[in-house]
Order: sequence, then structure tokens, then C-alpha cells
Amino acid sequence: MQDERRFSKILVAIDGSDLSMKAADYAINEAKKYGATLTALYVIRIPTGVYDLVIFPYDEIIKKDTEDAEKWFDIIRKKTQENNISLKTEILDEVRPPAQVIVEYAEKQRIDLIIVGTTGKTGFKKILLGSVASGVVTYSSCPVLVVK
Repeated sequence: MQDERRFSKILVAIDGSDLSMKAADYAINEAKKYGATLTALYVIRIPTGVYDLVIFPYDEIIKKDTEDAEKWFDIIRKKTQENNISLKTEILDEVRPPAQVIVEYAEKQRIDLIIVGTTGKTGFKKILLGSVASGVVTYSSCPVLVVK
């Protein structure tokens, strides 16, 4: 039996890690295959502890992470333009866990498919599925493609 599922809105969560950029490549291929629009999302995790904010001031975190995300988006943007894919980019700064933010964003935007890397910048090689990917898989109401 063939799956008749069609994806019109695809979300890829990135953090600049090699696996998240590989996930972006998968997302571009899927968007091209289905003629879908693609959203690249980066979640800036804001430290919540007073000690953290003394070491990493909020404004500096936002500025640096936004600059980094724009570089990653530029790479993705170039590839989507070459493939005639509509791209939307989004940066969200949150104190909540990134997996929760990604899932809620996907629900609000009526995303059909989420694509994530198995582990990102904070992942350990011993962990098969990173905490963000695991949380997205667990709580998403739409299909999730995990890239390793």
C-alpha cells in the first residue's frame, strides 16, 4: 500500500551543527520533491539563572546567536534559490526548552513535516538521539524525520 501523504509545509530546526545542516539538505530535497514551502527555524535558548546572565548577558547572546543563524540561513537560502523552493527563516529566543518551542511553532504554523538532526551542538557522541530531537519526536503531532 502506497502512502498518499503530501507535505506542503516543511520545518527544519537548525543549530549550525553538521547534523542540523545535513537535516537542512534533507529538508530541501523533501521540499523540492513535494513542491513544499520550507521554514528554517533556529531557537536561541536564553539562560534563566542569574549567574548565567552575569556571565552571558542577554543582549550579547541574542546578537551573537542571531549573527550565527543568519550565516546558516544564507547557506540554506542559496540552496533553496537554486532549487526554486520558497524559504521562510525564523529565529525565536526562548527560555523554554527548544524541543517545546519547535513543536509549538510547528503546530501554530500547521507544519506537515519536521526535520531535525539526531544531535546538535550540545549532543554527545554516546547519545543516539539528542534531547531536542527526542523531545520533538515525542511531542510532535506531525511526522518527524530524524537525520543522522
